[in-house]
Amino acid sequence: MSQPDPLSWTLLFKKHRTTVLLLLPPSQTIEATKTKLVEALRARGLKDINGDPIPEDPAEIEFGVAVDKNDLEKGWTSLEASDTEDDAPKRGAGKKAAALTLKVAEFNSGQSIAFRFRRKSDIGSNNPSDLELGDPGWDVVLPTFEDEDEGP
Repeated sequence: MSQPDPLSWTLLFKKHRTTVLLLLPPSQTIEATKTKLVEALRARGLKDINGDPIPEDPAEIEFGVAVDKNDLEKGWTSLEASDTEDDAPKRGAGKKAAALTLKVAEFNSGQSIAFRFRRKSDIGSNNPSDLELGDPGWDVVLPTFEDEDEGP
């Protein structure tokens, strides 16, 4: 078994009650991260999560970042590729591809990232009004630490 890179980050990918921990280098691209996530889900033999089938194509996965990293209950916003491209250096042939990394997206080790599955018809829609009206939300169930009343 190979030794993990000590510089790799542990990221927690969340959907419904499922959390997938992946150890990834900060230089990993967002697209490669989606592929690793699908591979991890398939390795566990999962076919769906809360009734949503796991897609064959990693491009059908969308990531969400917490509105407030210290309070995940405040919700999630979609990680848009255009948000990270603006910060990329504009010179050189390979700079655009290098821009879409975990580090440029400002992820940190130990961070929770929501994910959801989108249909292929939703992926091509760039109309902001379509995305807002048809937004299914983020299906993330956070654990609570309250004692439940089990009764006598």
